[in-house]
Amino acid sequence: MKRDAGLVSLTILILTAVQAQAALFQGVEADEFNGTTYILAKSEAEVIVPANGSSFNLTLPIRAEMRLFNSSGGEVPVETEVQFWRGYYNYQVVSEEAVEGHLNYTIPITDQRFVALAEEGSSVRVVLPPGYATGDRLLGKAMPRPDGVIVLENRTVLLWTELEGRTLVDVGFYREDAPRAFRLFLLLLAFLAGIVALEHYVSMKRLRSVKREADEDLDGEGGA
Repeated sequence: MKRDAGLVSLTILILTAVQAQAALFQGVEADEFNGTTYILAKSEAEVIVPANGSSFNLTLPIRAEMRLFNSSGGEVPVETEVQFWRGYYNYQVVSEEAVEGHLNYTIPITDQRFVALAEEGSSVRVVLPPGYATGDRLLGKAMPRPDGVIVLENRTVLLWTELEGRTLVDVGFYREDAPRAFRLFLLLLAFLAGIVALEHYVSMKRLRSVKREADEDLDGEGGA
Protein backbone atom coordinates (compact mmCIF):
# COMPACT_ATOMS: atom_id res chain seq x y z
CA MET A 1 0.00 0.00 0.00
CA LYS A 2 2.80 2.40 0.92
CA ARG A 3 4.50 1.67 -2.40
CA ASP A 4 1.29 2.36 -4.34
CA ALA A 5 0.78 5.61 -2.43
CA GLY A 6 4.35 6.61 -3.21
CA LEU A 7 3.84 5.92 -6.92
CA VAL A 8 0.64 7.95 -6.90
CA SER A 9 2.41 10.88 -5.19
CA LEU A 10 5.30 10.72 -7.66
CA THR A 11 2.87 10.68 -10.61
CA ILE A 12 1.04 13.71 -9.23
CA LEU A 13 4.31 15.61 -8.79
CA ILE A 14 5.40 14.81 -12.35
CA LEU A 15 2.03 15.86 -13.79
CA THR A 16 2.11 19.08 -11.77
CA ALA A 17 5.61 19.91 -13.03
CA VAL A 18 4.60 19.20 -16.63
CA GLN A 19 1.46 21.31 -16.32
CA ALA A 20 3.43 24.19 -14.81
CA GLN A 21 5.99 24.00 -17.63
CA ALA A 22 3.22 23.91 -20.24
CA ALA A 23 1.48 26.87 -18.60
CA LEU A 24 4.70 28.87 -18.73
CA PHE A 25 5.25 28.05 -22.42
CA GLN A 26 1.66 28.89 -23.28
CA GLY A 27 1.83 32.13 -21.32
CA VAL A 28 5.06 33.18 -23.02
CA GLU A 29 3.87 32.17 -26.48
CA ALA A 30 0.44 33.76 -26.14
CA ASP A 31 1.56 37.22 -25.03
CA GLU A 32 2.19 40.18 -27.31
CA PHE A 33 5.98 40.27 -27.07
CA ASN A 34 7.23 41.00 -30.58
CA GLY A 35 10.69 39.50 -30.36
CA THR A 36 12.62 36.27 -29.96
CA THR A 37 12.17 34.32 -26.73
CA TYR A 38 14.67 31.78 -25.39
CA ILE A 39 13.36 29.43 -22.67
CA LEU A 40 16.42 27.89 -21.07
CA ALA A 41 16.93 24.46 -19.58
CA LYS A 42 20.25 23.13 -18.27
CA SER A 43 21.47 21.81 -21.62
CA GLU A 44 19.19 23.34 -24.24
CA ALA A 45 17.03 26.34 -25.10
CA GLU A 46 13.59 26.40 -26.67
CA VAL A 47 13.50 29.26 -29.19
CA ILE A 48 10.22 31.01 -30.00
CA VAL A 49 10.20 33.36 -33.01
CA PRO A 50 7.12 35.40 -34.03
CA ALA A 51 5.75 34.31 -37.42
CA ASN A 52 3.27 36.03 -39.70
CA GLY A 53 2.84 34.68 -43.23
CA SER A 54 3.31 31.44 -45.12
CA SER A 55 7.07 31.46 -45.83
CA PHE A 56 9.86 32.04 -43.32
CA ASN A 57 13.65 32.19 -43.65
CA LEU A 58 16.13 31.60 -40.83
CA THR A 59 19.90 31.19 -40.67
CA LEU A 60 21.38 29.15 -37.82
CA PRO A 61 24.82 27.74 -36.95
CA ILE A 62 23.22 24.36 -36.13
CA ARG A 63 20.70 21.97 -37.64
CA ALA A 64 17.33 22.08 -35.89
CA GLU A 65 13.79 20.83 -36.35
CA MET A 66 11.41 23.67 -37.23
CA ARG A 67 7.82 23.64 -35.96
CA LEU A 68 5.15 26.22 -36.76
CA PHE A 69 2.22 27.03 -34.45
CA ASN A 70 -0.78 29.28 -34.98
CA SER A 71 -2.06 31.83 -32.46
CA SER A 72 -4.26 29.17 -30.83
CA GLY A 73 -1.28 26.91 -30.14
CA GLY A 74 -2.11 24.36 -32.83
CA GLU A 75 0.76 22.98 -34.88
CA VAL A 76 0.67 23.81 -38.58
CA PRO A 77 2.14 21.35 -41.17
CA VAL A 78 5.17 22.79 -42.98
CA GLU A 79 7.76 21.86 -45.56
CA THR A 80 11.32 22.73 -44.62
CA GLU A 81 14.21 23.16 -47.03
CA VAL A 82 17.73 23.39 -45.60
CA GLN A 83 20.90 24.49 -47.35
CA PHE A 84 24.35 24.51 -45.75
CA TRP A 85 26.62 27.37 -46.77
CA ARG A 86 29.86 28.58 -45.19
CA GLY A 87 29.22 27.07 -41.78
CA TYR A 88 25.56 28.05 -41.52
CA TYR A 89 22.24 26.32 -42.17
CA ASN A 90 19.78 28.37 -44.21
CA TYR A 91 16.18 27.33 -43.58
CA GLN A 92 13.12 28.03 -45.67
CA VAL A 93 9.93 27.01 -43.88
CA VAL A 94 6.74 27.02 -45.98
CA SER A 95 3.13 26.35 -44.95
CA GLU A 96 0.12 25.89 -47.21
CA GLU A 97 -1.68 28.85 -45.64
CA ALA A 98 -0.76 32.14 -44.02
CA VAL A 99 -0.22 31.79 -40.28
CA GLU A 100 0.02 34.31 -37.47
CA GLY A 101 1.81 32.58 -34.63
CA HIS A 102 5.35 31.47 -33.91
CA LEU A 103 8.17 29.21 -35.08
CA ASN A 104 9.77 26.92 -32.50
CA TYR A 105 13.08 25.10 -32.50
CA THR A 106 15.65 23.90 -29.96
CA ILE A 107 19.35 24.74 -29.64
CA PRO A 108 21.96 23.24 -27.28
CA ILE A 109 23.69 25.24 -24.54
CA THR A 110 26.59 24.26 -22.28
CA ASP A 111 28.19 25.16 -18.95
CA GLN A 112 25.17 27.16 -17.70
CA ARG A 113 25.87 29.85 -20.23
CA PHE A 114 23.65 31.11 -23.02
CA VAL A 115 24.90 33.13 -26.01
CA ALA A 116 22.88 34.43 -28.96
CA LEU A 117 23.43 37.05 -31.65
CA ALA A 118 20.60 39.58 -31.93
CA GLU A 119 20.05 41.80 -34.95
CA GLU A 120 19.90 45.58 -34.75
CA GLY A 121 16.57 46.91 -33.51
CA SER A 122 15.36 43.49 -32.37
CA SER A 123 13.99 42.52 -28.96
CA VAL A 124 15.15 39.49 -27.00
CA ARG A 125 13.71 37.72 -23.98
CA VAL A 126 15.60 35.04 -22.01
CA VAL A 127 13.78 32.84 -19.48
CA LEU A 128 16.13 31.17 -17.00
CA PRO A 129 15.55 27.61 -15.70
CA PRO A 130 13.46 27.27 -12.50
CA GLY A 131 15.49 28.08 -9.39
CA TYR A 132 18.31 29.77 -11.32
CA ALA A 133 19.51 33.38 -11.27
CA THR A 134 22.09 35.69 -12.82
CA GLY A 135 23.85 38.91 -11.90
CA ASP A 136 26.69 37.79 -9.65
CA ARG A 137 30.03 39.21 -10.79
CA LEU A 138 31.89 35.95 -10.11
CA LEU A 139 29.27 33.28 -10.82
CA GLY A 140 27.70 34.78 -13.92
CA LYS A 141 25.85 37.81 -15.19
CA ALA A 142 23.95 39.03 -18.25
CA MET A 143 25.63 41.21 -20.88
CA PRO A 144 24.63 43.69 -22.00
CA ARG A 145 22.64 44.74 -18.96
CA PRO A 146 18.95 43.82 -19.44
CA ASP A 147 16.39 46.56 -19.89
CA GLY A 148 14.05 44.71 -17.54
CA VAL A 149 13.95 41.73 -15.15
CA ILE A 150 10.79 40.03 -13.87
CA VAL A 151 9.89 36.73 -12.18
CA LEU A 152 7.31 34.49 -13.87
CA GLU A 153 6.28 31.09 -12.48
CA ASN A 154 9.44 30.92 -10.32
CA ARG A 155 11.61 31.71 -13.35
CA THR A 156 13.67 34.85 -13.89
CA VAL A 157 12.91 36.59 -17.19
CA LEU A 158 15.43 38.99 -18.77
CA LEU A 159 14.35 41.47 -21.42
CA TRP A 160 16.23 43.53 -24.01
CA THR A 161 14.24 45.90 -26.22
CA GLU A 162 15.32 47.52 -29.49
CA LEU A 163 19.00 46.62 -29.31
CA GLU A 164 21.38 49.06 -30.95
CA GLY A 165 23.46 47.36 -33.62
CA ARG A 166 24.08 43.62 -33.83
CA THR A 167 24.49 42.54 -30.22
CA LEU A 168 25.87 39.39 -28.61
CA VAL A 169 23.54 38.54 -25.73
CA ASP A 170 25.56 36.58 -23.17
CA VAL A 171 23.92 35.19 -20.03
CA GLY A 172 25.73 33.19 -17.36
CA PHE A 173 23.32 31.64 -14.87
CA TYR A 174 23.60 29.64 -11.65
CA ARG A 175 21.44 28.12 -8.94
CA GLU A 176 19.88 30.71 -6.65
CA ASP A 177 21.64 29.23 -3.61
CA ALA A 178 25.06 29.21 -5.35
CA PRO A 179 26.25 32.63 -4.00
CA ARG A 180 25.62 31.53 -0.41
CA ALA A 181 27.33 28.17 -1.02
CA PHE A 182 30.24 29.98 -2.68
CA ARG A 183 30.64 32.34 0.29
CA LEU A 184 30.60 29.39 2.69
CA PHE A 185 33.23 27.70 0.54
CA LEU A 186 35.43 30.81 0.72
CA LEU A 187 34.99 30.95 4.50
CA LEU A 188 35.99 27.28 4.72
CA LEU A 189 39.07 27.96 2.59
CA ALA A 190 39.98 30.93 4.81
CA PHE A 191 39.53 28.75 7.90
CA LEU A 192 41.72 25.98 6.47
CA ALA A 193 44.32 28.53 5.38
CA GLY A 194 44.32 29.93 8.94
CA ILE A 195 44.90 26.44 10.37
CA VAL A 196 47.76 25.80 7.94
CA ALA A 197 49.32 29.18 8.76
CA LEU A 198 48.99 28.48 12.50
CA GLU A 199 50.56 25.04 12.15
CA HIS A 200 53.40 26.57 10.12
CA TYR A 201 53.95 29.23 12.79
CA VAL A 202 53.97 26.63 15.60
CA SER A 203 56.36 24.38 13.63
CA MET A 204 58.74 27.28 12.91
CA LYS A 205 58.65 28.34 16.57
CA ARG A 206 59.39 24.77 17.66
CA LEU A 207 62.31 24.54 15.20
CA ARG A 208 63.74 27.83 16.47
CA SER A 209 63.45 26.55 20.04
CA VAL A 210 65.22 23.30 19.16
CA LYS A 211 67.95 25.21 17.30
CA ARG A 212 68.42 27.59 20.22
CA GLU A 213 68.73 24.70 22.68
CA ALA A 214 71.22 22.97 20.37
CA ASP A 215 73.31 26.16 20.11
CA GLU A 216 73.27 26.55 23.87
CA ASP A 217 74.45 22.97 24.32
CA LEU A 218 77.29 23.55 21.86
CA ASP A 219 78.31 26.75 23.65
CA GLY A 220 78.25 24.88 26.97
CA GLU A 221 80.48 22.12 25.63
CA GLY A 222 82.90 24.64 24.15
CA GLY A 223 83.20 26.50 27.48
CA ALA A 224 83.93 23.27 29.32
